[in-house]
Amino acid sequence: MIDGIVAAMVLVEVVTGAGVTNSTEKSLSFENGRAELRIPYDSLPKGVSSVRIKADFAKAKVGEAGYWVDSYGELGTFAERSGNLFYRPERGAPMPFFGMKTDRMTWVAIVKGMPFNFMPEIELRDGEYSFWPNFDRHVSEAKEDIVIEYRELAGEDADYSGMARAYREYQYSRGAVRALKERAKERPLLDYMAKWPEVRVRCAWKPVPSPDPDHVDKNEPPVKAAITFDRFRDIVDEFRRQGIGGAEFCLVGWNIGGHDGRWPQVFPVEPSLGGEAKLKAAIQHARENGYYVSAHQGLRESYIVADSFDAEFVIAKDGNGKLKRGKGSWGGGRPYVMCPQRAYEKFAIREMPRIRAMGFEGLHYIDVFSCLPPEFCADPRHPLNERGSARYTGHILELARDVFGGAASEGSCDQNASELDYILYASFARPFGEAKSSLIDRYVPMFQIVYNGAILSNPFTTTVNYPIKGRPSELKAIEFGARPSYYFYANFRHAGDNWMGNEDFGCSTDEELRHAVSEMKRGLEPYAVLWPLQYRMMDRHEEVSPGVFKTTYEGGVGVYVNYNREERDVGGIRIPADGWKATGL
Repeated sequence: MIDGIVAAMVLVEVVTGAGVTNSTEKSLSFENGRAELRIPYDSLPKGVSSVRIKADFAKAKVGEAGYWVDSYGELGTFAERSGNLFYRPERGAPMPFFGMKTDRMTWVAIVKGMPFNFMPEIELRDGEYSFWPNFDRHVSEAKEDIVIEYRELAGEDADYSGMARAYREYQYSRGAVRALKERAKERPLLDYMAKWPEVRVRCAWKPVPSPDPDHVDKNEPPVKAAITFDRFRDIVDEFRRQGIGGAEFCLVGWNIGGHDGRWPQVFPVEPSLGGEAKLKAAIQHARENGYYVSAHQGLRESYIVADSFDAEFVIAKDGNGKLKRGKGSWGGGRPYVMCPQRAYEKFAIREMPRIRAMGFEGLHYIDVFSCLPPEFCADPRHPLNERGSARYTGHILELARDVFGGAASEGSCDQNASELDYILYASFARPFGEAKSSLIDRYVPMFQIVYNGAILSNPFTTTVNYPIKGRPSELKAIEFGARPSYYFYANFRHAGDNWMGNEDFGCSTDEELRHAVSEMKRGLEPYAVLWPLQYRMMDRHEEVSPGVFKTTYEGGVGVYVNYNREERDVGGIRIPADGWKATGL
C-alpha cells in the first residue's frame, strides 16, 4: 500500500440505546501509507450508545505470523487457543492508538477524534482474530467527530516499536508533550528527579477495606500511625548514613485520617504522626540533608467523613442524578467521585498553597488522575464531557507544577501528558504472572517508547520495590527504563489483593530500616549508570535471542537484558546470566 493509493473497507456498526444496530460500509483510501476515517458527530443517530469500526485489514487467521497490540502494552499472537474468546482492557485505552502486524500489512490506528470515548476490543471467533475500536463511552455527549488515522508501517517501522513511535511523533508534532531535557532547563528540579529514586513513605492509614464503608466522624475507625514524622527523620538519617546521595520522599497518609482517610479534607495534619510542627521540622531536616519531600493528595475520591463533603461536587452519573461512587472501600470508606471542575475550583486552588506551606516541594502526587480515562459528569451545575474533564485535571496538574515544582500521578493514561513529570506505574499487569486474558501473550513497553525522555516512569506495580522481588523484577525495571520506585508499607490492606505485590519494605525496628535502605541502595547501582537515559527517547524494543531483550535509545545506546541462567552472546556482545549490559553510553 505504501507506494500507491489503495482502497480498503471498514464496517461501521452503530448501536442505539434501544439496541438497534445499523451497519454501513465505508471506503478508506490510503495515500502514501495513510488513510483517515471520519464519522461526523452530526451523522450519528440520537441516543447512540456505541460505534464499532471494523476494518477489513484488522483481521488474522489462527496460525498466522504476527500479533495485535494495544497501548497498554498487551500483545497477543495469533496462536491457536481453546474456544471463542473476547477481551477489552478493564482500564480502557490509556493512549489512543493500537495496531496489528500480519504478513500482509502492519498498521497503527491513531484515534484523533473522540480519543477518550473508545475501548479497543480483540475477538477470536471461528478461527479468526479481529481487532477494532468500540466507541461506547458517552458518545452522544462527546460533541465531536470520530476521527481515526490509519497508518501502514513498513521496513524498520513495521513492528510494535514503530507503532509507538508513530504515536509519539503525533504527540510531539502537535505540542501535546515536551522533552524532559527542555523542561529541566526551565525547572532544574526535574534534573534532580531524573537522577534519583522516588521513595514513597506511607505514614498512616485506617483499616482497608473499611469495616464501615460509610462511616462518619462518630464511628471513624482508628488511625494506624506506622511512620511518625520523627520516624521519618530516622529514614532520612539512614539514607544519609548509607551514602544515598539523593531521593524524593513522597509522604503518603500525612493528612488527617491517614491515606485516603478523609479526602478532599487535608487538614489538620494527622495528630498521631506528630502534627504540623513535627511535619515541618521533618521536611526541613530532609531538605538540610539534600533530599526533597513531596506530598500525596487525593482530588478524585471524596468521603462523607470529610468536614468538607458536599454532594454538590460529586459527579452525577449518566444524567439520572445518581451520584457516582468509586470502586472498593478505602480508609475513608467507599468513595464518591468528585467532578474535576469542582475539585479544581473548590479544593486544589485552596489547599495546594496550604500544603506547600508545610515545606513540601517536588513532584506533587495527585492520586488516580492518570490511572483512568477522563471522567464524565452529567450534573447540570458543572457538566463535563471527557474532553472537558481532561481540561480540568490538566488545570489541577498545572497548578501542582506551579506550586510545588512538578506533578505526578499513578498510571499511563495520557490525557494530561503535557502536565505530568512522573507516573508511579504504567501498568497494573503482572509480567511474570497470569495475564488478564488468555489472548495476551506478553507485555511490551508501549508507554515507554512514546514517553521515555519526556515523562519519568516505573513500568509495573510489581516493579515497585523491585530489589526484594527477585532478579526478574530487577531486570524488568532495567529493560523498561524505570526510574527506581520504592515504597515503605506498600502493602497496607488488611484484606484483599496487594496490587504492588506481597514483598514490602518496613521500618518498625532499626534493623528493619537498615535492611530496607541497604536493599534500596543496592537497587540503585544499575541506575547510577543508566539514569542519563531518562533524557533520551526509547526507540526500539525487541527480543534479540530467546530470553534476551534489547532496548535501544536515541543515539544508538543499547541496553540488553538476559533472563536466562546462562550467559548469552548476541552479535558479539556477551550478556551475563540473569544480568544486563549497556552499550554506547
